[in-house]
Amino acid sequence: MAGGAAIISGVPLLSGSATATIAEAQCLTAMSAPDDYPVIEKQEGIFGGSEFVEHGTFPEGADEVLIYVHGWLELFTGGAGDQGYTLQTALRQNGYDHPTITFKYPSNNPNWWGVQDAAEEDGRAFSSWLQDYRTQNPNTTIRMIGHSLGARTGLGCLDELVNENGHSPIRSFGMIGGAINQSAVTTDGEFGATIASGADEVNNYYSKHDNILNEIFQLGQFGPEAVGAYGAPLFGETPSNYYDHNVAESVKGHCIYYKPDKGCVPRIVANFPPGNQESDDDWWPF
Repeated sequence: MAGGAAIISGVPLLSGSATATIAEAQCLTAMSAPDDYPVIEKQEGIFGGSEFVEHGTFPEGADEVLIYVHGWLELFTGGAGDQGYTLQTALRQNGYDHPTITFKYPSNNPNWWGVQDAAEEDGRAFSSWLQDYRTQNPNTTIRMIGHSLGARTGLGCLDELVNENGHSPIRSFGMIGGAINQSAVTTDGEFGATIASGADEVNNYYSKHDNILNEIFQLGQFGPEAVGAYGAPLFGETPSNYYDHNVAESVKGHCIYYKPDKGCVPRIVANFPPGNQESDDDWWPF
């Protein structure tokens, strides 16, 4: 088994509504992953139940591993493994040479309201696989990044791992284009306790140019703005290990965050060393 940092990607489709997702062009393409690229997949059984199936070659005994967790409708946004490999390529372009793993979970339900709870539960289930890997690789540093709906999946994993089962936090969790409400990251918000204890540092990379979050997410949530578009609320207190990063200058769309030669991967890598996390002084996103 293997563990590491996680990142999640996806674009919403509102079922039962006249509003359908028209995916941005950059959400439809990703680099093709080689056959040995590691993907851990949560598969649902035909008659109920589920299992985790490993594809590719998983790193064992690595100093550090990063797990990418995709978001909603991964089948229509480049595929989970290809997205993870695209991120890995961007990371290596910026000097991060540690292996990555992609966590693939059932995300192709077009019902936005139903898929959110399911994604969080899939993250909670994934925590057992992750802890098994950590037990087998006790000296491996684990990082996780979640894109879009993957932010909720990743936070569900960390809450189950640390708050419910008492295991130690991972090194860092990053959210890119996080499809959760702004208020969820405040100290008394939905994921406040999870952020405070689930990872040594939590970095949120947000962009006002993320039109999927600005338009589709707000419609689906009946108004609230996403943390991936504007960061934490201006007057909301956040846990001391939470950091906002305005990446609007380099991220011009929902699926740009993790792309090579663009996006915010240089900022992500720069924030990996301990003590480098610092929220932007220029919080105003306009």
